[in-house]
Amino acid sequence: MTRAKGVAVDYLTKRGITEGTIAQFGIFTGKRVAKNVIADARGDVIVFPYFERDVVVAEKYRTVDKQLWQRQGGKKTFYNADVLDDPMLQSGERDLIITEGEIDALTAVDCGFPFVVSVPEGAPPVKNGERPGDLSPVDIENEASGKFSFLWNNRDKLKKIRKFIIAVDSDPPGQRLQAELVRRLFASRCKVVSFPDGCKDLNDVLMKRGSAAVAHTINTAADMPVRGLYNLKDYPERNALETFRVGWWTLAPHLKMFPGEFMVVTGVPSHGKSTWTLNLLANMANEHGWRSALFSPEMPTVPHLRDKLRRIKGGPQAHADEWIADHFVFIDADPTGETEEEDFSLDWILDKAAEAVQRDSVKVLLIDPWNEVEHARDRGESGTDYIGRSIRALKRFARARHCAVIVIAHPTKDIARDGKQRTPTLYDIEGSAHWFNKCDHGVIVERMVDEGKPDETMIFVAKSRFEEAGVRGKVKLKFDPKTCRFSTLDGSEKDTWSHE
Repeated sequence: MTRAKGVAVDYLTKRGITEGTIAQFGIFTGKRVAKNVIADARGDVIVFPYFERDVVVAEKYRTVDKQLWQRQGGKKTFYNADVLDDPMLQSGERDLIITEGEIDALTAVDCGFPFVVSVPEGAPPVKNGERPGDLSPVDIENEASGKFSFLWNNRDKLKKIRKFIIAVDSDPPGQRLQAELVRRLFASRCKVVSFPDGCKDLNDVLMKRGSAAVAHTINTAADMPVRGLYNLKDYPERNALETFRVGWWTLAPHLKMFPGEFMVVTGVPSHGKSTWTLNLLANMANEHGWRSALFSPEMPTVPHLRDKLRRIKGGPQAHADEWIADHFVFIDADPTGETEEEDFSLDWILDKAAEAVQRDSVKVLLIDPWNEVEHARDRGESGTDYIGRSIRALKRFARARHCAVIVIAHPTKDIARDGKQRTPTLYDIEGSAHWFNKCDHGVIVERMVDEGKPDETMIFVAKSRFEEAGVRGKVKLKFDPKTCRFSTLDGSEKDTWSHE
């Protein structure tokens, strides 16, 4: 190749590119003749030949005032495309650097990084009001002829390369180019550079900071974040799970509540699961000051819920009512009962519960029972899928609002076959095994009627997701029908029973 002369050498050496590299890449000075550019040392055009196996397949033209165009009919390929065939890229010994322009690629070569290519047409524009990462769907049918056809034309070679370093400009168009490259090359194969303050590309780093800074910029390229795939360092430090005792000392090893949890309570009808849960909320109110929002359409707030809470609290009626007002709010269509009963959707309930968290600092949402929630399934959605989607919504609410959610759900009729009733499990809940799989705490309430002890109730903690919040086990509590209170009876038993 002949030695580069004229404006090409003058301009590029002022940009820090050595004459040896200019000659190596066959860059020369040309002049415009009609629609063509021909070599002429007295011209004003810098010519960047695009080679494939030492054959010029395209040319890129540039003037000092940054007018850019290409030879008509040239092949859409990378600048320095022949490097794609190097076995060191395919073995993973070297990473392929991709820049936005030829001068940045030449900068990398001069700074000791020969495994570099440049895109042929620069970065795509970013319109006003757009973000660089707002990408249109890939038009598969036009990939071979569109803006990124240079990737398509080299797709077989690119598939073999282990790792890429994206070193395009840091401005919005460069950020969009980066996003377009990454989604086609896969984020797991890409690293991205971070330019020093005040520098927008590799040549800018060379001009302002020197070749050592260019090397540092490339060598410290970081793995491209992959949404859904993280390292430990990506996680913020968080406090340990804060748990709260639930009032019965015998239950302490098995059940401690925490804000943001999802609890499921089940049991045979009329065995006291609703009353036990109200006792649980009363204990949380008395011991920790927690407020609760109750959605209980099967049981009218007045007189039934109110009277039960009065009995649980005890003492003078006025004092009990003040306590109820301080610690409970009720999600209902109309407290007067004049409004015709409506179907309660889960979205409606969660909307009211969010208001209760905001207005009343509620810490617990109770839904009792689940079968009273309007089951608005999407067309074609199975019951199991609907339950799973609903539980995900409940858990999102719990975490986002830092509010525990308790759902009382009935078991199926299968627990009473052949006239004999068995203890239900969480898998017996009407609708889906999601209740067991997705809950943080799963509780089963069973009155000891068959043992001739109707004043005793067994509380099975059938699931505790987090060790800090308890371990599986069972505890007997004593029930007083007069006061509707559950009290401790004896010690607890660790996981000595099979309840799957």
